[in-house]
Amino acid sequence: MITSEEAKRTAGRSFELTATDRTAVDRGDSNYINNKGAALYREGTYAQAVEYYRLAAAMGNIHAVSNLGYCYLYGRDIEQDTQLAIAYFKTAAAGRDVDAAYKLGDIYSRDKWGLKDPEMSVYYYRMAASFIIDTPWENSFIITYCSRLQEYPSLCYALGRELFSGENMPRDIESAYQFLKQAEAGYRIELANGSSMYENAFAGVEELLADPRFNHIRKRLDAVFDEEYGEEEFAE
Repeated sequence: MITSEEAKRTAGRSFELTATDRTAVDRGDSNYINNKGAALYREGTYAQAVEYYRLAAAMGNIHAVSNLGYCYLYGRDIEQDTQLAIAYFKTAAAGRDVDAAYKLGDIYSRDKWGLKDPEMSVYYYRMAASFIIDTPWENSFIITYCSRLQEYPSLCYALGRELFSGENMPRDIESAYQFLKQAEAGYRIELANGSSMYENAFAGVEELLADPRFNHIRKRLDAVFDEEYGEEEFAE
């Protein structure tokens, strides 16, 4: 994949496919094209990243469609367009892209984009979780057994809060606790990897998990979680 030095050399140049890119296109390898765009995006070479995303999207890569949504939402070397970003995210979510559904939930969760709609936010958060778990998860232990949720701790935190409060979706204490435990585990992994930006969110999860309204299920669900992952895995 592309290195930081290669990204610097290509910055500011007109877009041009490499011989390997053309081979990937000939073979229909949209993942290679999308991943190269993602590498350029991480390096801050947004204009070229957009071109790779557009090509991968044209090849049918649904993740590239979602990535284009991010570019339009934040105006990364293209004109910022919230409505177009949402259109890309909705298209990707229709193709079961987790990140697109989660980002839609995020967009509708606050005033930043001028589209705050708590019910709509929860709708897309729930959709994102259903893509990860890939089976109906209400009122069951399936949340605890889906370790992939730990890759999305902020999604789990959002759903845990909503299920606990019951303001925008039916209250479900058991599911709320399971999502919060997955968020706790996911944030611990992020913090261990040096992502200090999650410190406040982790503290929020810990505070909510300590709420006495969970007392009647805490011991039973902790036992299930610890049996699945092991207490030592997340030890301080």
